[in-house]
Amino acid sequence: MPASKGREQQIAQAIQAHEEAHVGALSSTIEDLGGKPVESPKFKYPSGTFEDKAKFLATASTFEELGVKAYHGQVTEIKTPELLGAAASIAGVESRHAAVLAMMTGGEPFPAPVEGTLPMEKVLEAATPFIKS
Repeated sequence: MPASKGREQQIAQAIQAHEEAHVGALSSTIEDLGGKPVESPKFKYPSGTFEDKAKFLATASTFEELGVKAYHGQVTEIKTPELLGAAASIAGVESRHAAVLAMMTGGEPFPAPVEGTLPMEKVLEAATPFIKS
């Protein structure tokens, strides 16, 4: 994270490590079930994201909130218990990430008593500006 140290830096590094572990866990589960994971997309970020701490945190918060809504929006679509278990355990961690980032940015760490959801088309619409084509 730009211009950060101490506890903030530790949190950012932990979130990054968690995200990498999430990809590994989902990929392994999909492969164990005989499937082929999708290729990782190439990302593009708003200008200055990695030079400005506030912009970095705002972008990270956007991703985490979207991730929470994406996982919860797909729960009813997942029919394989093993994949549902992996996704549910990751969704819980994504919610924690979102709460911590909200606190770091002055946002609301628990905006509602029930997590919001988004259907796949809305998730893709929100994520598309961050994905290189």
